[in-house]
Amino acid sequence: MSSHSLVSSSPAPAAAPPVQAALTGWGLAVLLISYAPVNFTFGAVNVLADAIGRDLGADGAGQQLVLAAYTTAFAASLVIAGRLGDRWGRRRLLLIGGLGVALLSAATGLAPDLSTAVMLRVLLGIAAGLLTPQVLATIQSAASGTARSRGLMLFVAVSGASTVVGQISAGALAAALPEHVGWRAVQVLTGLIALVGVAGLRLVPRTRSTAPLSLDAAGAAVLAASLLAIVVPLTLGRSLHWPLWTVLSLVAGAGLLAWFWALQRRAERAGIVPVVPPSVLRLTVVRRGLLMTLLFFTTYGALLYELSAFAQLRYTQGALGPALLVLGFGIAFIATSLALPRLLPAAGERTMAAAGLAQAATLSVIALLIASGHHDMASLQWALIPLGAIQALMFGPVLQTVLSRAPQWAAGVSSGLFATVQQLGLTLGVALLGGLFWSLAGPAQENAQSALSTVVWIHAGSALVFVALARSLRTRRPGPR
Repeated sequence: MSSHSLVSSSPAPAAAPPVQAALTGWGLAVLLISYAPVNFTFGAVNVLADAIGRDLGADGAGQQLVLAAYTTAFAASLVIAGRLGDRWGRRRLLLIGGLGVALLSAATGLAPDLSTAVMLRVLLGIAAGLLTPQVLATIQSAASGTARSRGLMLFVAVSGASTVVGQISAGALAAALPEHVGWRAVQVLTGLIALVGVAGLRLVPRTRSTAPLSLDAAGAAVLAASLLAIVVPLTLGRSLHWPLWTVLSLVAGAGLLAWFWALQRRAERAGIVPVVPPSVLRLTVVRRGLLMTLLFFTTYGALLYELSAFAQLRYTQGALGPALLVLGFGIAFIATSLALPRLLPAAGERTMAAAGLAQAATLSVIALLIASGHHDMASLQWALIPLGAIQALMFGPVLQTVLSRAPQWAAGVSSGLFATVQQLGLTLGVALLGGLFWSLAGPAQENAQSALSTVVWIHAGSALVFVALARSLRTRRPGPR
């Protein structure tokens, strides 16, 4: 049987759900504010890991566990949260998730010890996972035409911008307050941002699917277990010197992924739409778009983490150093992202490919500056500021391009997959490329300069792979192959 027939026979809702109310500009603003804390806390903890460790008596493994607890729970909960919103109403899930993020962020700021902080971060990840799919689904169901395209591009912009804003805000607050207070204040700030989103939810229209898909609880549980088994050892393995359990966990995770895929294929053959339909991944535009998303956010999250680590090692401003280093980058990224829907409303494959080439060139300049010893904050700004604008142009159009060319029945599933892959990319970037940086830096970080230069070269190579994928979207017609 051809792949085309498999896609054509995939179960799909007979019609799009009716829109009860249109999404206004204010409603979109509320959605984006509600989503902002999701990656804000990710960027903040990258900077605050050392302060959290010292305050709670945690070693390097404990610090990484605080980060992994959130990201793993978040990625695992995304796979079923979208379908809960379809069934129970998306604004209701936004309220539950937003209140959860607000309360659990504030509670994390009061954590007396490491185990409590880790437990609260797990619950925080679940709350963020409940919230995130509802943002995308509401934009898709309650907006159309130009408004939908603008909403999708701004969603992507907030995804990246909130990460770097979290890093900058955390550095500034940690520098202004005593160390044991600074990181806790950042958690409270995260909760306050979430509360602003909750307070404005009345401006967001109520939407739900008229034909909600099955929950596929078995598939979601196996996928969550596989993510847990893979992400946790990747995050903790380096600091623990790769004990046997980390290797066994990775092997178990691979086995669980194979089982998960078998379950998805079996469900689809039975006429059930599983959490990750194989027929959707057979669509070239979706499959390559997901690879581009994974590649971009793996390198994006890793670069911010590596720059933060290098700044704390080489500069004398403490936690303020990472904030100052990426300040220009963040301003350029945010400004370009916000202007992109007006400047390039039809931005697509050509924009992404050109920006990817520019990123590879700019990262090469950064690597050469670092290798030659010109890694002071002022010298790096000449490359980091344009890099922020380039990255906004590089990834901003991806989601819009893919969803506009995917079949209507696959749009909802595709958007959920994008959110999951995005968070996995951020997590894996820190675990893999961030781990490589520390390994190359040496026990006493005496080789931090050459380590940063090496990983930046890897980022430049990844940008070229992104370019190849973007060009392939232009040269091939949309299709299931």
